Formats: sequence, structure tokens, C-alpha cells
Amino acid sequence: MKYIDDVKFHNPTNFTDRYKKLRDSTFVKETEKPYLATKQPVTEKLVKTIWFDQQIERRGLRTTDGKRIAIITPGEWNFDEGPDFINAKINLNGQDLTGDVEIDIYSSNWKTHKHNKNKNFNNVVLHVFLWSKGKEAKTITQDKKIIPSLELIDYINDDLEIIDSNFDVENYPYSSKVRAGKCAKHTLKKYSLLEYIVGLAGDEKIKLKSDIFANRLAKESINEIIYQGIMDGLGYGPNRENFKKLAEILPLERISEIIKLEKFEEKSVRIQSLFFGVAGLIPEIEKIEMLDDEAKNYIAKIKKIWKTLRQQIKPAETIKKETWKFRGLRPYNFPYRRLAAASLIISRYIDDTGFEKLLQNFTDKVLAGKFKLKNFVDNFPPKDKAGPPLAEKTAATDSSNFWFYRTTFVSKKFSKPVALLGEERILLILINTFLPAAIAKINKPEDNASIKIIYQWWLKQPAISTNRTARITSWRCGFGNIKGVSERVQQGLIQIFRDFCDTKKGTCTDCGFQSIFTMPTGTFF
Repeated sequence: MKYIDDVKFHNPTNFTDRYKKLRDSTFVKETEKPYLATKQPVTEKLVKTIWFDQQIERRGLRTTDGKRIAIITPGEWNFDEGPDFINAKINLNGQDLTGDVEIDIYSSNWKTHKHNKNKNFNNVVLHVFLWSKGKEAKTITQDKKIIPSLELIDYINDDLEIIDSNFDVENYPYSSKVRAGKCAKHTLKKYSLLEYIVGLAGDEKIKLKSDIFANRLAKESINEIIYQGIMDGLGYGPNRENFKKLAEILPLERISEIIKLEKFEEKSVRIQSLFFGVAGLIPEIEKIEMLDDEAKNYIAKIKKIWKTLRQQIKPAETIKKETWKFRGLRPYNFPYRRLAAASLIISRYIDDTGFEKLLQNFTDKVLAGKFKLKNFVDNFPPKDKAGPPLAEKTAATDSSNFWFYRTTFVSKKFSKPVALLGEERILLILINTFLPAAIAKINKPEDNASIKIIYQWWLKQPAISTNRTARITSWRCGFGNIKGVSERVQQGLIQIFRDFCDTKKGTCTDCGFQSIFTMPTGTFF
């Protein structure tokens, strides 16, 4: 396809706020948006995610008119026109209600979006919004029913900035049948501008994370920040929240203290026992059929260690087994293997300033032009130990290597070890944790030259595999095939999806992304 486009755009030489300024200029400015003044704009998608994940204090919930409300289920994400969630279940003052839930940023959006005149919203049982705006008015449907309302801002568990930075865009609900967006008709003629914007968006994604890391450095150690970033990266798909919860329950210092209680096994096995115990994933041997002797010995060992370690863990600090998801995952990505990977990584770097040294090594190699991804992958985490066949190793070594040869407790043993983490996952941890952490640690005026070198390294990083969300966004905005693109481009497409796109039909009409392509060319120079 030939594009009508003769304007040439060049990559900047450093991380900039150009994308942020362009993005913010597309949003309608409202004087009553306290978060917009200094922070990244709050989008309805973020509020929907907070609701869908129930990232709120569920105890003591009250509607705007003071009624007690309990959320039984937030509902199913609606990919069609109409309310944002369907088939939700709530309890209002002791009465169970089933129906739809509409999510808005402001209470006034119910009327400004004309839901009160749309019969598709007659089945709504709860109107949820982030902030109240304007006069306190009842939420009324087209068929004149009064709907209870819930203002979320006082019940949210964390700062919006933190929640936004952890927005699980990789698994953000989307339809595989989305059509090209309205922006595509503009990008056809201004493709080089689209490439430029996508690249800037990729820079913004890294810059946003590095700014958050920089703020955290004021009160947390770099070791803890790297550790939590790694755990977040290991939490593949629907198990991400559980991995983040594990990192919160078991910060590095606490892990170090707890595993001292059990000194008769190597460190990685002790940490593995601790993780599996807190995760609720140690099975009862007698309740499982078809266990071979090796699996029985492994379970017995970690169960014995956990019996000692659990004295330091409160019952409320354990995770329920049923919250872990296996359906839809490749067996190689099952939580068991990811927890085993975490235990090996942590056992190697938990002492003193291990993760800080690893970060410094990454930074030094990049600045010297000597960083090799293969070397980083080969040591993160350590591979199966060299030596005699598994059956001939010591009991301790058996335990530390058990998951190199299995996907479940009852699965058939592999003939050869399979890496606990693939190159793709390690690269994502590198990009999402080590790169922004390196920038946050050295981002001072006197170190600008170092940041520029890191930026040039960032520009050259290829995308090892294609992200599904990036593919969807690419097709929607007219970017085209992303096979062989840089990781910067891929991350940029994800950021654009996060800022502008939605899976719900009709959202393109009000999307501000297309307005970027109607701005005067001089805006971008």
C-alpha cells in the first residue's frame, strides 16, 4: 500500500514528554478534574479495570444515599453497546439484585452520555463513578426507575497513579473482531506521523514507569523495587494479581528472615516451600492419584519445610488455591513453574544488594555498549544444574530442579529439562523493570549523557515476539504488520491502546487520537 506522505519525522535523542503533551491535548479539559492537573489523564477504561478487578475496599461500602451495598460479582465485561458490565450481582440493604452496571468517571456522565434516554440501560442496577460532579441528582433510567449510585474514590485501595502503572493491559478484555478505527482514515495519508507518534508513545510508557520508580526510591530500596517488578513480570496472564500479592506478603527482608528457620535444605528449596505454602499450592499426597515416587518425595520435602516456616505466616496472609488460574495457559506457564523460577532468582540475588548489583551490571554493560541479551537470559534464572542425571542427584538438588522436568505434580517427566522462563518473558521483565529502574536511578541533570546512551540502546531493541494487544491496536489505527518491529514500537502501540482504544463498539466516535492527525504539521517540530 502506498501512503500519501512526504513529511519526515526523526526520533528524538532522549526520553521526552512530547507524546504526553499530544495525548493530553486530545482530552476535553474540565476544571473539576483534580487528577488531570498534574497526572496522566484518568480514562474510563482505568475506572472499569478498578471495578472489574475489585481494587476497592469492599467492607463498609455505602451508596451515595447511605445504603449498605455488597458486591457479590462485578459482572461480565460487555463488548457490545449498552452498560459496561452485564449480569452483575449486588446486595443492597439486604436485598439481592441482578442486572447491569454502568461505569463513568463523573456522576454527571449518566446524563451527558444520555443513558437516561437509552432503553439499553433500563436493566442497570448500579451506577458506579469515580467522582461526584455537579448537584446531587438521582440516577434515573429511561423507564423512570431510580438507580443506586456508588462513588469509588474513597474506597480505592491505592493511589490512582499506582493502579494505572499496574494496569494489566496485556490481558485487558478485547474482542478479536474489532474493526479498523476512525483514526485509520487519517493515518493512511500521514503514516510517517503515525510511526513518529507510536515511537513517542513507547518512550512515554518507559518514562512513566521510570518516574514512578524514582518516586518509590525515596522510601523503598532498589532491591525491593526490582524484586516486585520481577514478581509482577512472572505473574503471567490471570495469575498476575496473585504474584503481586505474594510480593506484598513476602518482601525480600521478610523472606530472608523466615527462611533462616529452616537451614537443612538449600536456599532455593526453602524459598520454594515458602512460596508454595503461602500460595496454597502444596497438595495432600494422599488426595492425589498417580503420583510417582519423585513427586511424592518432592511434596513431602516442601511440606515438611513449610510446616516450620508457616509459624511465621498469619492465616490471612495465605492465598486460596482456587484463585490460581490454569485454564487457557500453556502448561509451561503454569504457576508452579513460575514460582519455581521466582525461588531460583531470589535465592541467587536475595543476599545484601544482589538485585541492585544485577541492575548496575545491566546499566554498566549498556553504557559500555557490551550488553548481550543472551548472557542476561542465560543467568536469569539459573538453568538446571549441570551434572549427573536427575535420578542420581542429591535429594536437595532433586527438589530445586523438580519443575525443570514437570508442568504439574502428576505430569509425565520430561526427558530433558525445559527452561522455567522463556526469552520473551525475560525480555519483558528487562524492559518493564530493569530499563525504567536504571533510568530512575541515574536520571539526574549531570547524567543526561548516560540517559541518552540508554535511550539509543532502547531504540535498537527488537521485539522478540508480538503482543496481542499491540497487534489489535496496530490493525485498528492503520499501522500495519508489526512483525519485525522494535520493542519501542510494540510498547508504543500498547500505550496508545491504553490511552485511547476500547473494545466496546462505538467508542471510536469520541476518541481523541484521530484529532492528532488534523493538527498543523508544525506542531510536531
